[in-house]
Amino acid sequence: MEGISKVAPVIPTPRGYLDFKAIKTKESGRTVYIGAMPVFDLIDRNFVTPVASEGLAPEILKKWRKQTGPVQRKTNAAHVQGILDYIVEEAEAGNPWTFNSIVLYSNEKLKFEGVSIGHISAGEARAMHAFSVGEGLHRCLAWAVALDAAKVRGVKRPEMSDKAKKRIELAAIPVLVIEEPDFIRQKSDFNKLNQQKPLTSTVLALTDDSLLSDLTKTLIRDVALFKDRIDLNNASVGVKSDKLLAFAQLRFVVASYLLGRATRSKEGIQQGIAEVVATRGEKAVRADLKDVFTEVACKLERLEPLQQRSMSKGDAGGVVREIRSSTLLASSAAWRALFVAIHDAQEVGVSPKTAIAQVQRRPDIWSRKGRFFVGSLIDRETKKLLSNRESIDAASKKLLKLMREG
Repeated sequence: MEGISKVAPVIPTPRGYLDFKAIKTKESGRTVYIGAMPVFDLIDRNFVTPVASEGLAPEILKKWRKQTGPVQRKTNAAHVQGILDYIVEEAEAGNPWTFNSIVLYSNEKLKFEGVSIGHISAGEARAMHAFSVGEGLHRCLAWAVALDAAKVRGVKRPEMSDKAKKRIELAAIPVLVIEEPDFIRQKSDFNKLNQQKPLTSTVLALTDDSLLSDLTKTLIRDVALFKDRIDLNNASVGVKSDKLLAFAQLRFVVASYLLGRATRSKEGIQQGIAEVVATRGEKAVRADLKDVFTEVACKLERLEPLQQRSMSKGDAGGVVREIRSSTLLASSAAWRALFVAIHDAQEVGVSPKTAIAQVQRRPDIWSRKGRFFVGSLIDRETKKLLSNRESIDAASKKLLKLMREG
């Protein structure tokens, strides 16, 4: 996503008022409301207007240049997409949603009518002014896209039935509303909570704005095999996971297909991808990636059921774990070797479709107990999987030879 813009976006003022059931309490001298709000009214009436890069109400947008340090963490499109997909899937299935509260700030006092119970009151609150999002921006953005009330770069609104749309429009979300006259404490409230440990380079790839990451995100949407099967939160995938690959791993596979072995450095990859896209055009590159990865998903025997998506999510997870335990088809090293080989095959005049068909003739090579990759991806002595560059290069050469046969 882009960073904070130098010109604050025009944000419409709220329409009318917003009523919600709440408990009112005092904490360290300021008023806090704990309740639930109708999502449609919250967003449609502009009480929260999520902005993809800033995500803040007008009062904060006017002040951000006067403040030091971040007020709200940078928006992650993949995170928003994951929440959005969850909302739509649960709506379609008729399952309950589970959400943490979003935290909203109001620099105007809310009207409240209720009954006192000790040091708290229970009743109904009324807001007349816009809120600032303190915590839960990604959830707000996801709901806004689900309601078709906002667009977020890198986030695609799924198709949904009329029944699901109706349920989403009637949904409510838990909230904490804090009265804060000048929003000064919003920064101190959530700045530290939103500060994260430095991310590894592989995980950081998920949130960067590079062409390679954009191509990988599009590929996940375009190829059914990867739907719900790519881990967006970790650098690698655990043995019990129902994910096939991590985002960072798939990203490297995409680079391997487009650049072959020319993936020695981050700068080299960025430059190489930029040159490929400049030469061929981004639309053509995306279409090529979709076609080749779909061909692999359809033609490699153990992956094909996942590509067809004809099983439940739980059953698919079991298939992935079985693939991981008995084959190399959940190994990022094997994927990289395969796509380096497909790249090299094209260099010598063998089309990806022909290359994949040649590999398809030997489904046994992907077995963890097979002999084909012994000495390259499988250690001769320990039988453990190898993932260093030398192993991947050796494996890709064997695959290239197989692709050129016949």
